[in-house]
Amino acid sequence: MKKWILCAFLLTLSQGVLAQDLLTGKVTGQFTQEPLPFATVYWKVAGYGCMTDSAGIFRLKKSFRTPDTLVVRYVGYNVKYIPAQELQKWPELVIEMETARKEGVEVKAKLNKGLVWWRQVVAHKGENAPAHYNSYYAELYNKLEVDLSNLQHSKWLRSGMMKPFAPLLHRIDSTTESQPFLPVFLSESISDYYTGGSPSRVREEIKALQTSGIRNESVMEYLGGINQKINTYDNYMSIFGREFVSPVSAAGDRYYNYKGLDTVLLHGEKYYHLGFAPKREGENTFSGDCWIHSSTWALQKISMTVTGAVNINFVKRLDLIQEFSRLNEKEWIVSKDRFIVELSPLGKERTSFIGRKTTLYRHVEVNQPHIGDRLGANSKKEEIVITDSARLTDSSYWTRLRPEPLSRNEQYAYTLVDTLRSMPAFKKLSNTVTFIVDGHIKLGKVEIGPWYRWVSRNPVEGMRFRFDLGTTAAFSRNLRLYGYLAYGTRDESIKGKFTVAYEYHNWSFHSSYKDDLDNRQRGFNGEEVSLDNIFGQLIRRSGIKQKFIRENEIKFAATRRFGDFSIQGSAARSSYTTFDPLPPHKIFLPPGTDNGPVVNTEFQVKLRYAPGEKEIRTFRKVRRLRSNQPVVELTYAFAPSGLLGSRYQYQKLNMSISQRFRIPGWGQVNYMAYAGKIFAPRLPFMLLQMHPGNETYYYNKEAFSLMNKYEFFSDRYAGINVEHNFDGKLLNLLPFMRKTGVRQFWNAKTVVGDLSPANRIYNRIEYGDYGMRSLKGNIYTEVGTGFDNIFRFFRVDAVWRFYPNSSQASHPSNFGIFGSFRLQF
Repeated sequence: MKKWILCAFLLTLSQGVLAQDLLTGKVTGQFTQEPLPFATVYWKVAGYGCMTDSAGIFRLKKSFRTPDTLVVRYVGYNVKYIPAQELQKWPELVIEMETARKEGVEVKAKLNKGLVWWRQVVAHKGENAPAHYNSYYAELYNKLEVDLSNLQHSKWLRSGMMKPFAPLLHRIDSTTESQPFLPVFLSESISDYYTGGSPSRVREEIKALQTSGIRNESVMEYLGGINQKINTYDNYMSIFGREFVSPVSAAGDRYYNYKGLDTVLLHGEKYYHLGFAPKREGENTFSGDCWIHSSTWALQKISMTVTGAVNINFVKRLDLIQEFSRLNEKEWIVSKDRFIVELSPLGKERTSFIGRKTTLYRHVEVNQPHIGDRLGANSKKEEIVITDSARLTDSSYWTRLRPEPLSRNEQYAYTLVDTLRSMPAFKKLSNTVTFIVDGHIKLGKVEIGPWYRWVSRNPVEGMRFRFDLGTTAAFSRNLRLYGYLAYGTRDESIKGKFTVAYEYHNWSFHSSYKDDLDNRQRGFNGEEVSLDNIFGQLIRRSGIKQKFIRENEIKFAATRRFGDFSIQGSAARSSYTTFDPLPPHKIFLPPGTDNGPVVNTEFQVKLRYAPGEKEIRTFRKVRRLRSNQPVVELTYAFAPSGLLGSRYQYQKLNMSISQRFRIPGWGQVNYMAYAGKIFAPRLPFMLLQMHPGNETYYYNKEAFSLMNKYEFFSDRYAGINVEHNFDGKLLNLLPFMRKTGVRQFWNAKTVVGDLSPANRIYNRIEYGDYGMRSLKGNIYTEVGTGFDNIFRFFRVDAVWRFYPNSSQASHPSNFGIFGSFRLQF
């Protein structure tokens, strides 16, 4: 018995000594914080080592040589050298590897096994890609964190506005052992995700949700691309609106070099390690590596990095990681998505945003009857439902059901963000930035602005002063009251507008009263661009008289949404007063009437079908995120004579179809086709179809660039607009242009229309020198080309005008150069 006790004691003691003699740690990527499996870890002097497991963990006997250095190697990353004495300083040994930015894949062997492996992956995409199931269910865990990175303490603290943040900025160093960052947003959600059917439908039921941080809509929209789901098996992937070639694309060998790196055994199964790198700099491709299951040729894990001169704005770095697991012996499913992006809108060396999105897939089921039952509850193709109890979850719930614990940085983010939001200095700073960028000053339940409309100038009013006032979300999230007053020093007249808007579930109600000049550039399908701002007169083309109509309008509208379909009904009473050089409104008044405006009452019904379209609803406006499917709109309007002083009776019918889609490898195409007809014996020109013109040097995609405002009118018409942006496809053929990010495009706008003889005579188009005309059945066309994304913001258009007898005094040239700018990826 004593011998057995002694043996047990010696065995326990030896295990303790052995444990003390082992070095345990984890190898991760510095930017992604993702574990690096099968990395090589060894002692430089002692000469022995090991490899990390699938979770990036290694256990290595400590070196018996003094001094010695721990060496860590992984393909695509810089070699890390750590002196043995420094390892004692780290409480948790997490070795962060930095990506080798310049490293590529060099192929020297006559038989490239990496190319052979890639061909096998492509050949088996049909059975391995995750979208081949009839129906699919998974419980999703989503985590999104947004941080401010590259914080330069000395520069921040020299600013008087940033001095109150000094204690906070010094504390952030404790959140990480590498580059300090400041968390500004953190959210987690757990949901049931269903997809399937024909046509395909998607339903997500969010059952737990918690957020903390700055909910700035502009910033979140700027980072909105990280919410998209990526399928690495697709030939092309859309990221931030730009098209990238997948490493496992069927045409991958045209864009990538492939190299077989290694073969390893994991749980008795063989995996191939394949590396890939772009063949040419400047194309939208990735560098990285993947692990391939030898029997099924399925991806087990793929890591892709975007760095260097790619044609995507503000992105300093972007990493995509996707992991797959076995559903059964032959099929694989996605088990984890990781999307990390660093945006540097102020410059690469300035403060930047880092967004980290992680999605874990659990309890996956395919082709089960209950999936179709849940999808049957959808009212539209894609639907997200947040349960009433989703926001009532407490910390114990998340501790129990969170599939992976929060890191130390993420735990600290919750408390740090709440501290930041409670600081008066932060609220002041936030309001200042909002005023400069958004133009509004928030004063609790009301706001004033935007500032750029406070002062302007035009020929009718002289100096124009304007004051806007509206309610904020603090007043009501569903009801918004808004109005403005304006005064002109020349006409000494007060104008203004007042609006009431109310949202309730799928209903929208809108009523307004307006008495003001028509100071807008009307575009296709009712789109408008206002010139009522301090920049309006600065960009007007010289030699063209500005034309105005004063409108007095009362309008009521209601909109009901049914998934992808919506219907809007409206009623409006309008009166019009014209100013020189437009025809005097008095010529349209009844005989014996010397004074008064032109009055009209109209009812309108508008149907809209936009499959796959999503909406970002802010308090003031709705931004539509269109899919690649056609959007169809149909509008019918009628006016009864004699109602509320109206003298006109007519019917109007208009239809349009528009679409945005990508041509793989050749950029994006936008088009809109439209047609309409007005059924009426005769109408004044303000009630006819005015083809939209542009009298500024600023390019307006919603108007004809070389057509004047109020130049052409029709009562029957049809047209089409097309623009094709090559996304740098052609310019990349020139090596010196690849790093510029400049993109080339071409476009065409054409319309054919006519006026009835009665409308020509009634509007005196054939007589007065008003500059107003009918197309007379001719085709008006503008063709343009140019360069976009110049210095990331600017666009230059060269436009040619084609129309019979177009060389008139008002158009000394049928060619023009136009500029514009926009924020885009």
